Amino acid sequence: MRRLPWLATCLLAASGASAFQLAPVASPQERDIAEISGSWLNTLTINAATLGVYSFGDPAHEELTNRIFGCGGSICTGPGASNVPVGVLAGVRWNDDPPFRLNASEASGTRCKTQFTVRFQTQPYCWYQLFTDAEKKAAAGKRFDGRNSNLLYRTHFGDLQFLHAMAADGDSPQKTRESMIGWAKFNWLIIEGTYTRDTELDEVDFAPLNQVFSKSGWIVQDLYALGAPKLRREIKDIAFGSILHMLQDSFAEGHVDRQSPKSTTKCSLNGNTYAGPGFIMEFHSYPAQNHTLHATADKSAAMTAHLQEEPNMVDFGKALRAAYESKTTWSNVQPFLECVFALHPNVRQPSAGEGFQVVGK
Repeated sequence: MRRLPWLATCLLAASGASAFQLAPVASPQERDIAEISGSWLNTLTINAATLGVYSFGDPAHEELTNRIFGCGGSICTGPGASNVPVGVLAGVRWNDDPPFRLNASEASGTRCKTQFTVRFQTQPYCWYQLFTDAEKKAAAGKRFDGRNSNLLYRTHFGDLQFLHAMAADGDSPQKTRESMIGWAKFNWLIIEGTYTRDTELDEVDFAPLNQVFSKSGWIVQDLYALGAPKLRREIKDIAFGSILHMLQDSFAEGHVDRQSPKSTTKCSLNGNTYAGPGFIMEFHSYPAQNHTLHATADKSAAMTAHLQEEPNMVDFGKALRAAYESKTTWSNVQPFLECVFALHPNVRQPSAGEGFQVVGK
């Protein structure tokens, strides 16, 4: 018991994160299918870690996903509010909290256990140590990719920031958008069955994924269900959830600067025409930002303000959900996502974004 006050004190140091926020503790159904302990000590550690990692603590992503799946009330979080398949929620969570393992060298100097998968839910203090290490190194100019970093470093600070509709260091807006479309294609082909949980990532035949996971030896199952065998049968739902997370983040002000929607912009899917979103003016770069300001823009209050707009991310999510449930092919989904992620002709190069700069930089 002596170490718990010390743990809480250490975790009060504020950190950042890169997406609309997530509830810190998964639902009982999520914990069961991901085989996560629900012990009081694990829950206490998770809640303590939440004090220092702004990615967790506010269930914005869960609420958005619940609304996409039909919740229309004033309260769309917590027990009883969700009709979302548990695999979809796991996929929405994946972009912020992908599972991975460390070798002894990578775990040196941390409390990480190399025999277990690292996730915020399974090794919260380890996750916190790694996150803050990545944050410090990114601030000092280090770049993270598949050659030198684990998934946590890469998704929040490195070459996989497109999973949050943000630009990796040095990437153009065109490359960021290409990576987002590529990620959506990869996942939709999982949904279609073109790729299965046994498909080797090296076999996937488009550049964004090859560049990210080249020669990793990974299969789809490793990407989405490492350390959680029960999740393997939910791969298609997980793939869809990951797309939803990226879609939702593309409307977060800390991630993307969008022009106001034009009445003449339309996006079509399965014979239905939808009012289009504003063009993307800039993808932001998370390592360049003030992370406290970023976190504020990712909270439920900011999400609620966005939902007053028409169209909004829930509208586009519902259109995608209908396509998912009707088994629409990628060839029909692709033009819709290209429309939703359309760049303005005068799109700017990535930066921290207006209002998210670090003072003094």
